[in-house]
Amino acid sequence: MDRRTVLTSLTLLVAAPALAQTGTSGSAAQSRGATPMSQADMQHAQQTLQLGLVALETSRIGQQKAQNAELKRFAAFEIDEQTTLAEVLTSMRDPSATASTSPAPSGSQLPLTAPVPGVPMDAQGREMVQKLQGAQAGAAFDREYLQGQVQGHQALLQVQERYLQSKPQNREHMSVALLAQGRIREHLALLQAIQSRLG
Repeated sequence: MDRRTVLTSLTLLVAAPALAQTGTSGSAAQSRGATPMSQADMQHAQQTLQLGLVALETSRIGQQKAQNAELKRFAAFEIDEQTTLAEVLTSMRDPSATASTSPAPSGSQLPLTAPVPGVPMDAQGREMVQKLQGAQAGAAFDREYLQGQVQGHQALLQVQERYLQSKPQNREHMSVALLAQGRIREHLALLQAIQSRLG
């Protein structure tokens, strides 16, 4: 299935119930079948958004600097997917808010502030972004970007698996985690294949 179709399906699956809550009281939303987010749902969203922010910002740099064509394509896919995931999770947390994930102007330094309200980038993420911003394009950059994506995707996978093992009650949120889990596994397989070809 085409990546954009999966992303569109994900958006429609989650955005409709989340947007239906806009302008309604909690009890009215519950009576229509919308489940409010639990503490576990909120924690999952926060962790996914925080790790996704690092993947997004490093992929923006990767799209500009990577020399390997497969890595450039991967970076473009990652930007699209993390942007969509951020929009979906943000609308679930607060239906009136939207993620501001528009790309930085060409030639500018990428921001180290969160494009998603209330989701700061952690120190390790900021360090990785700064390191890639300062790196010269070439084989060393490609290896550094690739290794960072593998580590970041492994961390994102652990977040999804922990959340799903907690037996969540919010079906919409669980669906997002299941879809994210599948995409992350695909990305890890793709990254490992690229890594084996780069040597």
